[in-house]
Amino acid sequence: MEDNRPDPELLLKKIRQEEEKRKKEQKGKLKIFLGDAAGVGKTYAMLEAAQTIREKGGEVVAGYIEPHDRPATLAMAEGLENLPPLMVEYKGIRLREFDLDEALKRKPKLVLVDELAHTNAPGLRHEKRYQDVEELLQAGISVYTTLNIQHLESLNDQIGSITGIRVRERIPDGIFDQADQVELIDIEPSDLLQRLKEGKIYHAAQAERALDHFFAEEKLIALREIALRRTADRVNRLAVLERENRGGADYHTGEHVLTCISPSPTCAKVIRTASRLAYAFRGEFTALYVETPSLQEADPQTKRMVEENIHLAKALGAKIATVFGEDIAGQIAEYAKLSNVSKVVLGRTNHKILFGQTKGSLADRVAQYAPRLDIYIIPDIENGGIRKKRGFYAGYGKKKKDKPERFMQGIGGDWLKCILALGVSTAVGMIFQYFKMSESNIIMLYLLGILLAAMNTSRRICLVVASVLSVLLFNFCFTEPFYSFQMEGREYPVTAAVMLAAALITSSLMSKVRSHSKEMAKKAYRTEILLDNSRRLRRVREKKEVVKEVSGQIKKMLGLPVLFYLYSDGGLEGPYFLPADGEGHMQVEEFLNQQERAVAMWTAVRGKRAGACTHTLPDAKAIYLPVKSGDRVYGVVGIALEERREIPPFEYSLITAMLNETGLVFDRMEMMAAVHEEKERKGEEL
Repeated sequence: MEDNRPDPELLLKKIRQEEEKRKKEQKGKLKIFLGDAAGVGKTYAMLEAAQTIREKGGEVVAGYIEPHDRPATLAMAEGLENLPPLMVEYKGIRLREFDLDEALKRKPKLVLVDELAHTNAPGLRHEKRYQDVEELLQAGISVYTTLNIQHLESLNDQIGSITGIRVRERIPDGIFDQADQVELIDIEPSDLLQRLKEGKIYHAAQAERALDHFFAEEKLIALREIALRRTADRVNRLAVLERENRGGADYHTGEHVLTCISPSPTCAKVIRTASRLAYAFRGEFTALYVETPSLQEADPQTKRMVEENIHLAKALGAKIATVFGEDIAGQIAEYAKLSNVSKVVLGRTNHKILFGQTKGSLADRVAQYAPRLDIYIIPDIENGGIRKKRGFYAGYGKKKKDKPERFMQGIGGDWLKCILALGVSTAVGMIFQYFKMSESNIIMLYLLGILLAAMNTSRRICLVVASVLSVLLFNFCFTEPFYSFQMEGREYPVTAAVMLAAALITSSLMSKVRSHSKEMAKKAYRTEILLDNSRRLRRVREKKEVVKEVSGQIKKMLGLPVLFYLYSDGGLEGPYFLPADGEGHMQVEEFLNQQERAVAMWTAVRGKRAGACTHTLPDAKAIYLPVKSGDRVYGVVGIALEERREIPPFEYSLITAMLNETGLVFDRMEMMAAVHEEKERKGEEL
């Protein structure tokens, strides 16, 4: 009997292709007018193109035009329909902003939005204007916008070194590269300087300052070269991708570039350099975060620096990976081998030799583990000089003013344990001396005390100090002359040296064993949670059961309230709410309101995270994450964050993996439902 059952995989593939085609047709087109500096004529060229479209009968609306107070530009804007600006109060000042909601309501075919890299005033839906533009494109509205080359994220350090100015308003390179069209507004530096002197760009006083700083001719020449090269790179990349999509020769190089995330202040420069390298080689780009025991217990400022660098890597298109271990070089090399990494980009380090630390820089040690890797070293330079004592993973960004506080915290914990261990060892040693026992037994007592302290403390500095104190106490209490630090006899200095070395080695080994135990426990915990989640999801048959299982796992992991919305046919179902342990039902009302639901709806429609601790709708009480497979969104998970603290990278990676698996489960259910409907249809036809 012939099996006429449809192939579920083919059905699912067909559905996805149709959805992708529909979304591509509905999405608006983005054109960027790019310049290498202010005053080259980007806004004028944009308005000129818009006027041409209007004259041909096209629908064009000026959503926001920056008031440059330039007569020629203002004249070019005449005759265009203008959306009224949104006036926002901020610190007693009324700011003009682009009214996104009015543009969505008006929904023209084309809207002009000047200054793509602009940072919106606090309180608006999006933190950055490029996010407003993304929402317009998703709504099917085409956009013309302007951008200067120095606002590209990956070029920030390179251009900053040329101009001496750090640009704070930046956009991810992906926005630029995915634009449907980029038009470079090119002008000779000498012509631009002449325009500046004639007062066509800035007023006289401002123009004079600009000539002495940003508008120096050699800087403009360098910026123009960068803009031309970056635009050409984009054109070449698009041509290669088009040939690949047509099924021609495989131009993909197979390169995989890896960099590392750390709390170092110069890590951002390393990430940007790695991003440019991956772009140039048309390869994969991964940012690896090695979470060491020290980083797990780091102060909030250090953790915040790590989070900022993770966000930067994501903005530059990197895949974020997290591993755990004390041997950073070993973890980097191991990940590189398993992931077929071809190039590693690291910062220059200046590690000192400490107990238990191998001699050599981080790059040297990575090369020892993986000699075939290409390693690129980026100088660790800040403010014109090489930073001392801060390596790629050194320093951890701790302020000097925090040291007394941390010292006092240590006295209450690890320091007290070490003092107690030495005190007990000394007391028992007195008893041994009273019974005329040999000094070797007393030395063993001190080593035992160091061993016990190492098993119960986390700060290596405590163990080092305790090791030195054990030798001094032994000398003071148990060698002649007693209660003096003098030594009589040639053997005592040797005994003290051997005792110190044994104590230091013992404390170092125990500290490493304990750290490895923590790392293995964390890895086991991660594996156990993911396996348990997989087992539970394999047993479920209905979507509401999936919601219950996943929400329960997230709540169990974080101990925070969890909301789950199902998304279908353009609407949200739910939420299904799990309060945190010990919380009353009054807490539910804080999240079941129209404002929070609107954030969840935005996440479902856009397929991107939003809410607390994000750049989109950050005033929400919870962070909302999409549950999706490919481009299809099946639901939204909301997690109420305590004191608006971000989810740690380890837990966030777990949640992301769980939500990805949940999306696959929903995919499977949709596929099975499609197969069942096809069977019923064929049964009715027969």
